[in-house]
Amino acid sequence: MCKILPMVLVILIPSFAFAGGDYDEPFSLRLPPAFVRFTEVSTMGGETAANRFSSAINPAALDWVDLPCEHGVVIAPYYSLILFDQGTKIHITGESLTLDMGKWGVVQPTVSQVRSNRAANRQGLFFDYDVDSAQVQWGKRFDNWAIGMNFNFAKAQVIYTGQAGPASIRAVGNAESYRFRLGGLYQPAEKWLAGLVLEYGCQPYRSVTRTTIPLLPPMVQTSHDDGTQQQYIIRPAVSYEYAPLSTVFLDYQYGVYWNHDRRLRDGRVTVGVDHQVLQWLFVRTGVGLDNRGNASWTAGASLHFSKWGSFDIGYQYDPLPELRREFGRSHVLQATLGVRF
Repeated sequence: MCKILPMVLVILIPSFAFAGGDYDEPFSLRLPPAFVRFTEVSTMGGETAANRFSSAINPAALDWVDLPCEHGVVIAPYYSLILFDQGTKIHITGESLTLDMGKWGVVQPTVSQVRSNRAANRQGLFFDYDVDSAQVQWGKRFDNWAIGMNFNFAKAQVIYTGQAGPASIRAVGNAESYRFRLGGLYQPAEKWLAGLVLEYGCQPYRSVTRTTIPLLPPMVQTSHDDGTQQQYIIRPAVSYEYAPLSTVFLDYQYGVYWNHDRRLRDGRVTVGVDHQVLQWLFVRTGVGLDNRGNASWTAGASLHFSKWGSFDIGYQYDPLPELRREFGRSHVLQATLGVRF
């Protein structure tokens, strides 16, 4: 029965997706929780904090399983494409290096670049999104438990241009993001694994909106908004290995995001399965439900084509309901190449 249930989930989970309530908070407050998710790469076991494999979610997983290579080095370039129904596309490229330092644990620096295609949103404004980020994470295992830490820095610019009736609008926002993440893993019994991720982030921002009204002479109005946005995220999870290298998991994420006058609370439950079909082929799927009734699902596969390399592909349906008001439903495609030395 334990082996049949995961295969049933693989078949049925994609049929559960439906749309719930929209988010009514300002866009500047809705973008950070979406940014946290679409910059995390979904690979084998990567969608849960109770993860035995190296992932971008729980840094404690870095040292849980020995790297299957001679020198303990893995290079992993990746690419993600976010497609919105309204026409906006966001391209994410990244480069990750994993290094096994023996008794000192495992360290993993990563850099990524985020670029948009400047398409018009549902309000008729053109959207430019430009982010460069760098992070480093470390993990160390001690028998049946492990700890990990992560620091992420990102520099972002958001530009809105377009017409609002006869007036032309140009809004430019700049922000720096600092995120600190602490992760833990614990094996309470054979085949069981519990994980916990705690995160704090702060984002100083500055924005200038310039509105030009076509009069003789033109009337120009300029407004400024400066401040700091902060966030707390907690993510407990549990997984069960029902067969070698095959797991089912339950993951919960709760985040609070706030600035000087507004607050957003975002809760999300995810359940899924990673299943080994062949010695070299793994498939995965999962479904997520947020606290406003928005559901999404994911599917993917990992191909281990040789002892020195693997290739991951993944798809996510509507994982970013926070941005639906401006851009419509979202679709995320991901690909990761892992080269081991």
